Amino acid sequence: MGSDYYDLHHTVADDEVDAQAHVHNLRYLQWTLWAARDHNATAGWNAGSALSDGFGWVVRDHQITYRAAAVGGDEIVVRTWVSEVRRYACTRKFIICRPADETVLCRGSTRWVFIDLKAHRALEVPEEAKAALALRPNPPKLPWEK
Repeated sequence: MGSDYYDLHHTVADDEVDAQAHVHNLRYLQWTLWAARDHNATAGWNAGSALSDGFGWVVRDHQITYRAAAVGGDEIVVRTWVSEVRRYACTRKFIICRPADETVLCRGSTRWVFIDLKAHRALEVPEEAKAALALRPNPPKLPWEK
């Protein structure tokens, strides 16, 4: 079993900055998807194997609240954890922050549903996925908090 949270470290590239001179909101969402993928992999969930067998996770919904903007060159951390696993879905929460000035850029969550990709229907979350997902009901401390 992996850690009950995961940190994705990312340097904002210039091509992630939009015409308003800050990072576009879809980039934040992309970073959370990368963090979820990497956290699952470090926890031992083999998404490639499940996919080749015709199973996978799909997004049911996202909730995100933006608090501050990131700009090119910023070093950011996407901290993610699984807060709940239910019969057909799990909820993964995240905080995106800029440790250099201790700024929280956004907070949010994604509800993931486990599905049969061929039949296009929800399935119960498999036991091996539950075993790989270390639950953390409460948020971890921010990277700069001890």
